[in-house]
Amino acid sequence: MSSVAKVVAEGSLPQGSLVLLDFSEIEAVNASYIKGTAFWLLTCGQMSTRSVESQLSPRHSADPRPYDLYVCVTGLAPALVEEFQEFLKPRGLPLLHASRVKGEKVEEARLLGHLDSALLQTLKVLSCEGRATAPQLFEANTKEGVTVTAWNNRLNDLNGLRLVRRFRAGRAWEYETIARKLLWE
Repeated sequence: MSSVAKVVAEGSLPQGSLVLLDFSEIEAVNASYIKGTAFWLLTCGQMSTRSVESQLSPRHSADPRPYDLYVCVTGLAPALVEEFQEFLKPRGLPLLHASRVKGEKVEEARLLGHLDSALLQTLKVLSCEGRATAPQLFEANTKEGVTVTAWNNRLNDLNGLRLVRRFRAGRAWEYETIARKLLWE
């Protein structure tokens, strides 16, 4: 983790990078370990989506800092999944657990933690589409009764939670899920 924190502090990790934390050799974790690894990276990524005025300079080298990155965990044994759930759910945070990775791409993932029902529904719709703008989701899902503005706000929130990436598509933003396929329990 120290090497990852160093490249974040130096700014040498490419913007928009996906950091995969492999826990396959780890038998047990606690909340402090999760806080110092996955949560630290998740916080850095989430901070990068907030307005500049709301961002404070880190007071210590170990403090999270705004950095455009995404994080997934992989290789979690069932006991570790339980530890992550116990850490994430009370904090109202989601995180992806990659079950299949190919190179640097997440092929399949499950959602850990908590995501409110409207954002969960939006994530499910987007995962079926693959990549879409808010107007495209509105057109494809008129029966949902969700306005274009609501789709846009939800997609923006999912980006802020670092569950979807966004790209400029003319005047609109186009969004895609971090994992090619999301598995639902």
